[in-house]
Amino acid sequence: MNNSNEIVSIDNDFKMIRPPSVRWPEPANVYFIKDDDGISLFDTGCGCDSSVERILNALKSLGWDKLPVEKIVLSHAHPDHIGGMEALSSYLNPKQIILHEIDVPYANKPNDLHFSFDIPLCNEKNREKGNDEGHGFDLLGYFEMVNCPMCSVDVSKTVKQKDIINIGRYVFEVIHTPGHAPGHISLYDADKKVLLAGDIIGEIVAWYAPSSGGAMGYLDSLQKVDALDIDIILPSHGGVIKDSKKIIRETQAVINERDEIILNALKSGPKTFHELNEALFEFPLIQFFPGAPMVESHLQKLMKEKRVELLNKLYSLG
Repeated sequence: MNNSNEIVSIDNDFKMIRPPSVRWPEPANVYFIKDDDGISLFDTGCGCDSSVERILNALKSLGWDKLPVEKIVLSHAHPDHIGGMEALSSYLNPKQIILHEIDVPYANKPNDLHFSFDIPLCNEKNREKGNDEGHGFDLLGYFEMVNCPMCSVDVSKTVKQKDIINIGRYVFEVIHTPGHAPGHISLYDADKKVLLAGDIIGEIVAWYAPSSGGAMGYLDSLQKVDALDIDIILPSHGGVIKDSKKIIRETQAVINERDEIILNALKSGPKTFHELNEALFEFPLIQFFPGAPMVESHLQKLMKEKRVELLNKLYSLG
């Protein structure tokens, strides 16, 4: 394993550990910050052997493997961000595990991710289409199958919007950024103009679901971030981003374009949910998830804006 290709130096005391790919089911980036008391982490990646070994080998390569772990801050309770906690806990033994209060129930009881992922909605839409293939879909079993298992995590400290997390010379403000996850957080150091973005911004645009904040929540989160004075964005998927305005505009454009696809599809006449899903997503598996929750979140947004209306299970222009 070539650690030099995986460790990205943000500063002498601040390192990014990158996986081979930004694509699921590879783990999220893991960030290490060193101070006089030890080290702290932002996320822990997947629970698979390769992800755990990557983190341990990186710590050893940096000479930080013997240092105590002060804090582990978790951006949100998804397996590619916190799945490594179980395997790493005996090695790292952190003094404090921090997560937004809204995502704590999902960390404590991972099976409840079925609800924040809106899997019941996926099953319902699948049955409406006359297809029972997705009925009873096992989300945690799927995570296991793709080698990014989820685990339960005992959180020792909860945070919310505008709370402060001190890590060495960094003073991070908690920015609550739902959309992809209900309790998703980003961390912002106003003095150093650094944003640990989590999944809200990165090389790929994260999926979203109504129960996680949806398209409206995601766009609101991007507005929060856009109001900050940022020099660099440190995403959970992808490399360091130096043009914050550009990436925010690009992310907003991807989400807004999906509104336009739905509206354009409705110009030829009323459509069913499934026809709109097919207009947005080509493949049946993607239509099941994350397609169905994403389409639903856009329809909720467009109906709230009175640009779309629903009558007798048919959507039409408002």
